Amino acid sequence: MRRACRSATDGDDSPAELYRTVGALRLLTEDLAHALPTLLELLEDGLVSGRVTRVASPDPVVATLDAVADVAHAVTHARIAGLLMAKELETAQASLRDLAAP
Repeated sequence: MRRACRSATDGDDSPAELYRTVGALRLLTEDLAHALPTLLELLEDGLVSGRVTRVASPDPVVATLDAVADVAHAVTHARIAGLLMAKELETAQASLRDLAAP
């Protein structure tokens, strides 16, 4: 991905190269969006097993549950944003396909 972005910024800004770069960004965004629920499951498993705690608090149980809920909320929003971004990148890539055709 870094190589594709560097190539595009180093002067190879042909529609075909932009098509490949946007495609790589789309795949990366999709992968990230699909990985987030698994990470959240790992956090929740850690909470249930007692491996995840917030001890520096007057009420560590409530503080831990609040922190995990905050993470779950943020991860859910990040996943939705990632899926929306992937869809928009797919649209951009489809438009670039016509420009990249010989």
